[in-house]
Amino acid sequence: MNNDSEFNLSGEATRGTVGTAAAWLGWLLLFALAVTTAVHAVALVQATTHLTTAGGNIFNIVRVGGVVLVELFAVVTAVLLATHRLRARQKPAAMAVEAVWFIFAAVNLVSSFAVEAGGAVPQFVTTWVTYGLPVSALVMGALFYLTLRLDPDATRADDEAETLEMFARVKHAARQEVLASPQMRAVIRQAEWQRLPAVVGRQMNLTDGQIAALVRQAPQLLDLNNDGVPDIHEAAPRRVTLQEMQSNLEAAGHGANGNGANFTQRPTGR
Repeated sequence: MNNDSEFNLSGEATRGTVGTAAAWLGWLLLFALAVTTAVHAVALVQATTHLTTAGGNIFNIVRVGGVVLVELFAVVTAVLLATHRLRARQKPAAMAVEAVWFIFAAVNLVSSFAVEAGGAVPQFVTTWVTYGLPVSALVMGALFYLTLRLDPDATRADDEAETLEMFARVKHAARQEVLASPQMRAVIRQAEWQRLPAVVGRQMNLTDGQIAALVRQAPQLLDLNNDGVPDIHEAAPRRVTLQEMQSNLEAAGHGANGNGANFTQRPTGR
């Protein structure tokens, strides 16, 4: 075999091993940088606020260590980027998190060294400690939350939830429309006409024929124009307004009640 056509697999493996080791070393250095900036931030808080964690005071520990959250948000975001867990619009937001962390870390380092150097504290350090440092973790948390919310899966889940809510809203509106419609009132009215004569008739000792006669006088189903013919049997039923429907139903109710009363009071003998 010609030596020129051979592949140098050992060289490829060596370069791959060196590259992997360098990548891990780079991650360790970045982690060490995050730890360093966190230490400087804690030292700056203790030097300017005179808070101490001696004695295990949990409230002071939280107040002093709160600035470390900035480093934690930055580290987690960097890991998510490196493992390709962030997609689409999450990537620009994650880069914004890292950029803000870089600015906060730089200001913390400069301020910490300025305080440790002694003498008059520069004005920008006072401004940073008074306004910037207390809200730095809050700003980083808001950016990190925005990064998570920009997940395409979360966006699709929101869209599906909105669609289901739209269907539920339409279904509820249709249900309310059906329950409040004149048609439903007509059906319920006829159902009561078919049910109540037997109940009330037995209480009043009416005969089966009298009860049957009352049932036959029940209004026609869906006779919205009150002409005595069911609307479904009409070739072209006249359209009536809602006010006319309500007036017709009320008038038909009073007339039916009157007919029932006349029937029950009619003399049976000659």
